[in-house]
Amino acid sequence: MTNIWGFLVQTITVSLVAALLLVVKELLVDKLSPRWQYGVWSVLALRILLPVSMVRNGLLPVPLWVETWKGVAERTLGSGYTARYAVTSVRWLFPILEGRPQSITDWLFVLYATGVLVILLWYLASYLRLRLVLRRGSPISEATQARIQSVCDAYSLRSCRAVTVAGLPSAFVCGVLRPTLALPADAETNEKVLLHELLHRKYHDALQSMVWCIFRALHWCNPFLQFVFNRIGNDMESLCDQRVLEKLEGEERREYGGILLSMANDRYPRAPGTTSVSNGGKNIARRIAAIVRFQKYPKGMRLVSICVALVLALPALAGTAAGFPSNYYRPNAGWEFERAMALTRIQRCTTVAGALDTYAKGLLYENGIYTAMASSLDQHEKLEAEMRHNAEADGWIAYHLDAGDELEYLSQNDGYCIYNLEKKNNGSYTAMLVFQVTALLNPDGEGWMQDENGDAYSKGSVVLPVTVRQEDGWVVQVTGQWKTFPGLSLFQTLSPDADLPWLQYYESTGQSGTVSVGVNTSYTVRNAVQSSGWNPFGGTVFDETVKPDAAFDDCKDNVYVQYTFGGDQAQRNALSHVAMEVTALDSTEDEPAFSGRANVGDSGWSSSDGTAGCGKSVTPDWDGTLTSGSGGTAMLKNGLAELPAGYAVRIYWNGKSVEDFILGEAK
Repeated sequence: MTNIWGFLVQTITVSLVAALLLVVKELLVDKLSPRWQYGVWSVLALRILLPVSMVRNGLLPVPLWVETWKGVAERTLGSGYTARYAVTSVRWLFPILEGRPQSITDWLFVLYATGVLVILLWYLASYLRLRLVLRRGSPISEATQARIQSVCDAYSLRSCRAVTVAGLPSAFVCGVLRPTLALPADAETNEKVLLHELLHRKYHDALQSMVWCIFRALHWCNPFLQFVFNRIGNDMESLCDQRVLEKLEGEERREYGGILLSMANDRYPRAPGTTSVSNGGKNIARRIAAIVRFQKYPKGMRLVSICVALVLALPALAGTAAGFPSNYYRPNAGWEFERAMALTRIQRCTTVAGALDTYAKGLLYENGIYTAMASSLDQHEKLEAEMRHNAEADGWIAYHLDAGDELEYLSQNDGYCIYNLEKKNNGSYTAMLVFQVTALLNPDGEGWMQDENGDAYSKGSVVLPVTVRQEDGWVVQVTGQWKTFPGLSLFQTLSPDADLPWLQYYESTGQSGTVSVGVNTSYTVRNAVQSSGWNPFGGTVFDETVKPDAAFDDCKDNVYVQYTFGGDQAQRNALSHVAMEVTALDSTEDEPAFSGRANVGDSGWSSSDGTAGCGKSVTPDWDGTLTSGSGGTAMLKNGLAELPAGYAVRIYWNGKSVEDFILGEAK
């Protein structure tokens, strides 16, 4: 923990888990034994030891609550320990001070850290003082040593060093590595008390006491957890009582309840590394009630106990995925807006597809919350300022973020496509986001773009180059200028006339001419949902819901092949028909299998084995080129389209094969 907000999210989460365990324990108090009643606290111990995940909810959305409070409180504070636009970090169990405090929240964290240190030092001093007292204690008599050894022999227990201390109200074990049994010097200790303390030693309860004292210090300012830690100490004693009763019989068990009244130790209460416990009246009453219930617990409850503990552990430790209602991403002003901005710092995009989908929807719907979720955290201050300005100065909805003139008329029903997604050596990805528009403004923002006839374009496309990289989740960064294509639809196929780079491009020149192959890919996320309108025949609409964990639903590859005639004039004059056949290669070393369809007509053909072709009757006005385009569903490998190693192209003149081209392996 490096700031007060990290402590708050940790202690509130731990408190909720403790409250759940208390409720379940009360419901099952007469059903499950003290062994389970104490053992279930291991769930709480693990919850304390594990830093809270800010991207998952526990029993309640505590991370979002605290992040929202932090966003409001830190707006004008300028804290040294807290960055307002960075998600609260809970990485360490103990508080760590980084630099000098600069705000009230910094000083509160200093106060908390000081309290932890003081209490730990106090525990250490108490332990050292107690060890000093025991060192000055008197050796036990031979008769007492014989009684201790007799208890050990009777119940297969290990003995340890023992001393007597004047004024000690009750026996206890002190120490973890070299435990010492402390006995009152003024009275003879009952064998059942000796058995109780030796069982504490056997099950390392002094070590557990030390761990719980550390937890107590970490949450010293949380009174609810202090109460819980008291209950834990009492449950540890009840478990030891249970173990004693399992070794006693008949009248000895009934006598044991009365002996409890003499075992309270108010002089050294809950000292770390000891089994010394200060038992109030209520705790003694609970322990005696547990003794009364001894052997009345239903048989076969061990498996039930394990199942109950596992069921409690899953939500308490792992939590649930932080899913939030859709209205959280379209907030009104005030607290809702603060909550939404906090959500953008917690609900980061976990996949490349999720980041692209979230960012694209931010542009489609001019939703700054979406945009922030898929943007670097260092951009959040600027994005929030723009949204506040749009709301206060121009009267927009609180989350409105102007996408610019190029995106003024995006077609929300058509959604978007992702073109030419490519992974780079540094682990980032490059791609192009493609949108349809219903109208295009002139570059100066005044009036509509018009065709050569003076008519305004009724459709068009805009393309934005982006990079996707990992930074507190996957984020999207614009890496170039918008490109506008009036009157052109780029969906499903990327035209070679679009003046955009190919994902892969191959070219080879031979005696008969030049062959080039351009390949691009298009990815989509499943965003078609059933319309909820009155139409009885149904229909689909584009899903506006944000999907930060999305996966690609579909990927298509589009292949554009062009042959340019390279023969001499005599060959050109003799040419009446030209055709080509294209086949994809898994390896450029493979022998291509051509079908020999040399006389194909102008319509072209394709087959399921990956081969395709086209032909053309040559006329006097032929421009010397033959083109073919094909597309289909691409195979995915590690989330990306798996492209062929190369292509083989065979050229036919007048029905005869004249040349084969092998276009090199994709790099």
